[in-house]
Formats: sequence, C-alpha cells, structure tokens
Amino acid sequence: MAKSKKSVFKKWWFWALMVIVLIAVSPGYSETESEQADEQQTNEGKAQTEEKSQKEEKQPEQEQQPKQETTDKEQQSKKPEKPTYASGMYEVGSDIEPGLYQSSGSVIYWERLAGFSGEFDDIIANGNPQGQEYVQIKQSDAAFTSQGSGEWTKVEEDYNPKPKTTFGDGTYLVGKDIEPGRYKSSTGDGLGYWARLSGFSGELAEIIANGNPSGPTMIEISSSDKGFQTWGNGEWRKVD
Repeated sequence: MAKSKKSVFKKWWFWALMVIVLIAVSPGYSETESEQADEQQTNEGKAQTEEKSQKEEKQPEQEQQPKQETTDKEQQSKKPEKPTYASGMYEVGSDIEPGLYQSSGSVIYWERLAGFSGEFDDIIANGNPQGQEYVQIKQSDAAFTSQGSGEWTKVEEDYNPKPKTTFGDGTYLVGKDIEPGRYKSSTGDGLGYWARLSGFSGELAEIIANGNPSGPTMIEISSSDKGFQTWGNGEWRKVD
C-alpha cells in the first residue's frame, strides 16, 4: 500500500520560513515609504520657504511707498524758518527787507539810517528799548542798525497772538498784543514813560500822546491807535 504524500503547507518548517521572509521584507517596504514621505515633506517645506521669501521681498516695496508719501507731506507742511537779525548793520533791500520788525531778547539800541556817513544827520530815528520793541523799516531807508544780544524778526500778516490783559515794559501792537480799552498802571515815580502811537517808525510825528506819571495812572487806548509804549510804570491792567 502506497504511502500518502503530505501537503507542503502542513509542514512546520514551511510556515517558519514564510514568517522569516515576511519579517525580512516588511522593514524594507516601511523604510521606503518613510523615505518617500520625508522627501515629500522636504519638497513642501522648500516650496513654502521660497513663497515666504518672495512675499518678504515684495513687502518692503509696499511699505516704502506710504512712508515716502508721508515724508513728502511732512516736508510740504513745514514752513521755512524766518530770518533773524542780531547785532550789526544791515543794508535795506540787500541784507534786510523793508517791513515791520519785532525784537526779542535784549536789544539795547537801534537806528534807522539815511546813509553810511556815520554822521548824526544820517540818523532818521533811534531808540533804547525796554522790553520788546517794534520798528517799521521803510523802503527809503539806507540801513538798519541794532546793538545788544537780542534779535529782530519780520512780522508777517499771519501774526495773531492772544491779546494780553496785563503787561509790563515794552511796545505793543494794539488789536494784536493788547486790546483797545482803559488800562491802569500799578506804579510810577516820574521817571517812567508811556506813549500812544500811530506807527512804529520811531519818529516824533507818530506820537499821539505821552506822559511821565508820578504814581499810578490810567490811559484810554483807542482802537485807532497802532501801538502803545511803556517803561518804568510797573504792570498795566485792563479795567473795563
């Protein structure tokens, strides 16, 4: 009687061999998949980095334009600085323009000149300011001279300060620095001085009225007055 042939699938060593083969094959397959996944992630990362770099390169260009526009507007809004004139002699029409000028700081002497001879006959008008001063330099003047540590600045049409209700020594524009009305001084010893002015040339013809009070006094400043000048009378206060 012939022996029956056993199926190869029923032998234990066959299954052991198959397990070994599967174990050997599986890690290789997983490693390949892992390498492909890593390569895909690397490519995606490079693409994102390049895209980000392109955006960053374009961004400064977009930001620079508004900044440039702002700078241009700032430059346009800035007004040019007004020229100032310190101690010295200035030729009218060449070094300094005709017009109304206001002093600041300590100006101790000024004069309008008709010529350069140095003679008294060339002095049109002069003054020794106490506090701020105004002088009208005319086109017909040859020169203007100033002494002291103060400076002069041209008064423009847009000059519009808040009017004072109290003030001390100096010269003031009526309707600008001070309002018309009645004012009372705090003191006076006979050595002080006040004057209502119709102009600022420094010439005697422009003095409407003046005085040297001994003690407190009151003055009515008219709306038609151009200026008011005072020194040595203490503080003036508006009373109406």
